[in-house]
Amino acid sequence: MRVERLREEFDVEFDVCAFALRPGLPPEGMPREQAYAGRTYPAGYVENMRQLARDCGIDMKRPEIIANTFKAHEATEFAREAGGLPQFHRAVFHAYWEEERNIGDSDVLCEIATGCGLDAEALRRALADGRHAAAVQEQMDWSRAAGVTGVPTVIFQEQFAVVGAQDYAVFRDVAARVASGRLA
Repeated sequence: MRVERLREEFDVEFDVCAFALRPGLPPEGMPREQAYAGRTYPAGYVENMRQLARDCGIDMKRPEIIANTFKAHEATEFAREAGGLPQFHRAVFHAYWEEERNIGDSDVLCEIATGCGLDAEALRRALADGRHAAAVQEQMDWSRAAGVTGVPTVIFQEQFAVVGAQDYAVFRDVAARVASGRLA
């Protein structure tokens, strides 16, 4: 993925922060046709997104269920605490975008955790008791206050953001400018 390539080329740290792209979704998610009723995309938009994904080795699908990602963000915090954040983050992305799984479902998240070597039963307990809910809500509040409007959003040195799926060259250019001290 692009961020991983940046880490290979530049001295950058990678972290994830929760953001609700579609706040208000029910916990079980919502069928795509209902969530996006009446929405149209410019010609070529979806194919462009799929091509950008293919360029990263991702066979991007369009899941039928738009997931409420709050539990996935809670599970991400669990993975961070357990030392498995990068692997878990990639696996959740893969499960949603390539396998079309509902990442708002605790069972799905526990299966993903198991595949990443994390304790699925401990994750299940953490999700049930909302152990990471406050941290997730705090991150979501910060994201909104920081002006995040889309995913992915990559923020460089808390000063400059690249929003959306962009060519790697865009991320590389910004990283090079940050590294050289010239953001403008």
